[in-house]
Order: sequence, then structure tokens, then C-alpha cells
Amino acid sequence: MSKLINISEATSIAIHSIALIGREKRQLNANEISEITKFSKNHLSKVLQIMVKQGYLKSVRGPKGGFTLKIPAEKISLLEIFEVFEGKISNTYCNGHVADCPFEDCIYGDIMDEVSSIFKKAFGDRKISDIRLKTK
Repeated sequence: MSKLINISEATSIAIHSIALIGREKRQLNANEISEITKFSKNHLSKVLQIMVKQGYLKSVRGPKGGFTLKIPAEKISLLEIFEVFEGKISNTYCNGHVADCPFEDCIYGDIMDEVSSIFKKAFGDRKISDIRLKTK
């Protein structure tokens, strides 16, 4: 089944992991995050390292190591994390040949711009600190 908005596994791992890390007062390691989220530890580790390189996480190596947020959770939007992995959201839907388009009006009408605007606003407004965990 096709999806209008595709969120890759890497993006999903990043958002879920940062939400978990942001809720903890202590470091979380990749094993703990993998156990909670059920994501592959190998894929999760790669995603977390990207988030370290992008400046969102701090990591400490070793048996007592793990990850903590480098930026407060209330300052990180879901859109930022989405764009780290998916790239900036574009308003170009015809593979870049818009200037050469033979049609007077966009075949897609305004729907693509509207959906992109809604998505950007929703993910831009929602911060990592807004994500709540289930209570046990």
C-alpha cells in the first residue's frame, strides 16, 4: 500500500530514540533503547551516531556509557529530525522540471502544497518534549 507521506525507518528510530532519551534523567544506551522500541540494535546504533554528529545527542562510550540530549527537548522539533534523514521538504513535485512544465496550472492543483504545509506546521510545532510515554 502506498503512503502519501513516507517516514523512513531511520527517521522513526531517531524520533522515538530522542523522545526516550529526552524523558530520562540518566543516560540510555543502545541496548536499552532497542529493547524498549524493538528496533534493530545495529540500525539504531547507526542512527544514534548520526544524531551525535548532527549535534542533537552526546554519547559516552563504555559499559556505563549511553546517550543524553545535547539540546533541550523543548527546542527540538520533529521536523528538524525528519529533515536530518529525509532532507528538506520541497514544494517541487515534478522532479525539478517545473520551469519547463507545458501546463498552465499544476496538474496536482494546490493539494501538494497544502499537505506539505500542514505536515511542516504539525512537525515544526511539535517538540520532542511534547511526546508522552505510556504510564506503566
